[in-house]
Amino acid sequence: MKNSLRLALFFPIGLAMAIAFIASCYPSGYNIPPPPPFAPEPNVQTSEDSVRITVIPSYWTGSPGNLQNYVTPFYIQIENFSRQPVGFDYSDILLFDQFRTQYSPLNPQAVADIVESSAPAYAYPVYPNVSIGIAGGYYGGFYRGGWGPYYGPYRRPFGFYAFNPIWYYPPPAYYYSKPPSTKDVITEALAPGTVSPNASVRGYIFFKQIPDDVNQVTLDISYGLEGTPVYRTLSFGFPVLPRGQ
Repeated sequence: MKNSLRLALFFPIGLAMAIAFIASCYPSGYNIPPPPPFAPEPNVQTSEDSVRITVIPSYWTGSPGNLQNYVTPFYIQIENFSRQPVGFDYSDILLFDQFRTQYSPLNPQAVADIVESSAPAYAYPVYPNVSIGIAGGYYGGFYRGGWGPYYGPYRRPFGFYAFNPIWYYPPPAYYYSKPPSTKDVITEALAPGTVSPNASVRGYIFFKQIPDDVNQVTLDISYGLEGTPVYRTLSFGFPVLPRGQ
């Protein structure tokens, strides 16, 4: 009876301490505000030179999955159905909002650096194999009031298992999770250069996050017909939806 009463008293205190301990493992500022969403419809245009360009706004299928929390990606496909090669560079791709504010594409390596430097690092406790607790309790769905091989999800061959990891001596060591993979940001980026006749290129370009007060953007993509003075620009307009839609 006394043991049950003691357990009932220790349980809420230990639970509160466990919550505080777990919360302290995560950095503040984890919740990054989501960017304003774009209307998802792709925009497809074909020039008089039989060059077809497809643009999908704010579209990303690679890793990291939350890339849109850091930059604004656009998917672009350029198909050259003309009889001459066409050439383009990052300087030929510009984004404008309704205020005529101009945005230039970000270098893919710069985008990878932004993600790696901004992503939170999670700290996880690594409990020692031998330690002594001072109370019994219920943790991770398993009751352990004394000697035993398991403590919640952690395998611990020896030890007296208590309710809260804070009550262990020696204290747990910590490791930090690996930063998010940004390989796709580099490998899936649109590579500027020459598009041969009856060939196509595709990939992503990246811009800084669009400000909240923007409700319309226009993406201008220019190209030149190699060997000629012809230089053309196709414009793609996209509405920006209010947050939450």
